[in-house]
Parts: sequence; structure tokens; C-alpha cells
Amino acid sequence: MKSTLSKIIISVVIVGSFASCGEFLDLKPVSDYNTSTFYKTQGDFELAVNGIYAEVQALSDNNIPLALESRSDNVRTTGGYDTGVISKFIDDGTVPILENIYTGFWRTIDRSNAVLDRIGGVPFEDTKLKEQLTGEAYFLRGYAYFQLAWMYGGMPLIDRQTAIEKIRQTPRSTQEQTLDLAREDLQKAADLLPEVYPAKYSGKATRYAAKGILARLYLFERNHAAAKPLLEEIINSGKYEMFAKYADSFADQYDNGKEHVFQIQYNSGLVGEGNELVYTLAPENIRSSLFPQGGRSISLPVSIDLYESYEPNDIRRDFTIQSGHISNTGAENRGSLFYIKFAHGSIPPDKTDYEVNVPVLRYTDVRLMYAEILNEEGYTAGGEAFQILNDVRKRAGLPPLTTQEVPDQAAFRDQLFKERRVEFAGEFLRWFDLVRSGRALATMNAFLKRPDEGGGRYVMKDYQAIFAIPNNELNINPNRDVMYQNPGY
Repeated sequence: MKSTLSKIIISVVIVGSFASCGEFLDLKPVSDYNTSTFYKTQGDFELAVNGIYAEVQALSDNNIPLALESRSDNVRTTGGYDTGVISKFIDDGTVPILENIYTGFWRTIDRSNAVLDRIGGVPFEDTKLKEQLTGEAYFLRGYAYFQLAWMYGGMPLIDRQTAIEKIRQTPRSTQEQTLDLAREDLQKAADLLPEVYPAKYSGKATRYAAKGILARLYLFERNHAAAKPLLEEIINSGKYEMFAKYADSFADQYDNGKEHVFQIQYNSGLVGEGNELVYTLAPENIRSSLFPQGGRSISLPVSIDLYESYEPNDIRRDFTIQSGHISNTGAENRGSLFYIKFAHGSIPPDKTDYEVNVPVLRYTDVRLMYAEILNEEGYTAGGEAFQILNDVRKRAGLPPLTTQEVPDQAAFRDQLFKERRVEFAGEFLRWFDLVRSGRALATMNAFLKRPDEGGGRYVMKDYQAIFAIPNNELNINPNRDVMYQNPGY
């Protein structure tokens, strides 16, 4: 079911302050005009919260997918532009899309702070709506801090709109302290948000979305005991289920369905809310029934390693990745591999204006995270974790795994991460999984030694588990006791 949320996410300048590109510290207070005329009514705060969603939406159909997927072994080192340097591990603080992500999440934080600073002092006719909007602001701020923490390390902790002079005196915290703030925000969100919304608002963050992202944060910290009850609540709620068909998880007609715990909302119609991800992932010169208008020059070349990692008869491979294409001149390119996962739904008149939502948390992910925790608590041959893993495999057309094939805890762990790779390929979770599991360095350096990936010409180093702080952020605050580059960069 398509939500109207994407239709009302409009970037309105009155909903908050805006940082100039590359300068998150330039968090100017809202203008006198805005403070005197806005944040006065329920409707004002509804618009303001939609403005926060808009920031996350702007990151999710281009910058985040390109950056995170490129960092993993799912994508070749032959890409161009920003993705090429990211995949080769030769990036630094000058990469534009990494700066866009950084500043975009800081704008998300600032817009959230603008709401949270003011909403308590405004009377609402609908007190439940006030709780909901407060919860949404906490959710979006917590999500932004979580993403910044695991991608870039410790951040300055700014939990209210603050004068620029004071921000420049606020030192970076540790990654752990930043995750602590994200955790607090997500827990507050879970306490305030509703379990469900009316159908027309079904794209908004729910209590279960907050609990699911919080569980993901706990898995990043390897705190399985804290993550487990959160995932159990989602599973036992009865509100979610895996779609019977894998393909339905990525078709716009099934957006906001029971497979989806949280999605980034998009809406076609040339109203500035369309999804660019579909054509961004395809070669620029392609012409086919899926891409009648072509692709994009910054498309991601999928790795041979990923393509070959699918088991025979796995229906997910050919649904997710296309091998070879015909160009607009009729030339055949047999060597190309690229993602088509989101291209199977409706095709808009303009290739920048797709309807399909971008998944952040699917129910399949909830179940696989739960299986991971069960295995970490103790391997049980043929137990519930096995059943979950085999349910995912069954939908993919694969036979169940046996205890002979997966005889112990380590073998199950390896199989689980292999399954996660092919299940979520193109959903930019692979790099997160590699980092949180401690597998990034060994996996990526083995990948980079492949003859088709440079034969060892490129190497990942320990410090590259997080990205560089953008140079522009360092330039606008010369106080290195406060704002400093991550070690190694």
C-alpha cells in the first residue's frame, strides 16, 4: 500500500535551519520570521517532522546506496567518480558523496532538535499526535546519530539547537558515547510511537521500526542480550511476515506491506518525491524493457565475486543482478553486471521519478538477526535458528541446510552471513555486516587480491572501518582539540 507520507514530505524552508553544503557546523538558528510565525500549531509541527523525513529521503536514493555498497565486496573496484575511490580504499576527506551523507545527517539532527526544543511548549488539541510527533523526531535523530557513529566514529553531541559559537567549542565524543545518545533517542521513540498508523500514513516510523533499528544498534555493539527481546517483540506482534515471493519485497505495489518494518518513502508524479535509485544502478547506455530511458553514468558495477556467490537455482540472483546488456546503439556488452532489484515495478515517464520505496528494515532482516542471536547464545542442531535460515532459503528456491552441512556454531555463523549477503545484496547492508562482525579487514583484503579486482593493488587498513571526516568540516573549525580527523586519514 502506498503511503501519502511521501506526498507530504516537502522541503519547506520554514521548517528549520539549513546547513550549507559541507558545513554541518553552520547550523544557523531559524530566522526571526520563522520563530515568530512557525512552531505554533499542530499543523506546524506536522510539517516540521515531514521536513526531517525529507532529509533522510534525500540521502537514500543516491548517496547512501552508492557509498555503502561500493565499500563492500558486492561492488567492483572498477567504478568511476566517488564510488571508485571508495571501493579501492583510497578515499579521504574530499569525497563528495561521503560529505553529502555527513552533512545530510547533521541537517536531520538539526531539524529534529528544532522540533524537540519547541514542541513541549505548544498546546495540542490531540495529545496522542503530540506524543507521536515527538517520537518521530527522536527516531529520526537517533537514526542519524547511529548512522554517523558507525560510519564516521564519534560525533559532537548536539541535542538542542545551539549557537554556532558553542557548537565550535563542543568536542567530538567517542563512538560509544555517540551510540549511547542514539540508543536513548531510539528508546524514547519506541516508548512514544504508535504500533500502527492509519493507512494513509503507513510510511511513518512505528514503535516496531524504532525497536528494530535499536536492535540493529545493539548488534553493532554485539550486545545480543539487549537486542533479543526487541526482535522478539516485533516477531510476536503478529503485524509482520515475510512475503511469499521474494520479488514482492521490491515492487512499488507492495510498498509498506507486511514485509516492511520501515522504508524510505517515494512517490512519482514529478513532484520532487521520486526515487532515483533504480536508474542510478544501471549502465548509462542501456536500453531495455526495464530501462527504456537508460541508466546513469555513476552506475555500480556488481562484482563477479557476488554474482558467483549465489548457489545454483537461487532465484534471488537473476532477480537482483543482470548479466550483460544491449546498449542504445545495439552493441552487446556481455561482461556487465549491475543491480536490477528495484527495477521490476512500474516505470515512470521520467527516469528520476520512480515510485518504489527504499527498504531500511525488512522483516526478513528481523528474523535473520534473531537467528544470529540464537546461534550466538548456543548452537542447536536443527533448532529455531535453522528453521529461520531455511525459511529464507525456501523462498529463494533453495533446499534446506542440514546439520551435516552446518555442524557447529562457527559454521552456522558463516552460513548466516553468506545468506545475508545474497538476501540483502543491493540494499547497502553488506558493509555494515562486515564491520559489525569484525570480518571487514579479512574479507575485503581477500576480495581485493582477486585478479579481477586489482590483484592486491588495493588494500584495506584497520582504520578504514570508518570513513574520514569531511575536510570541509575540519576547515570551518580549526580547533583540533574539538574537531579532528579520524586517525590514519
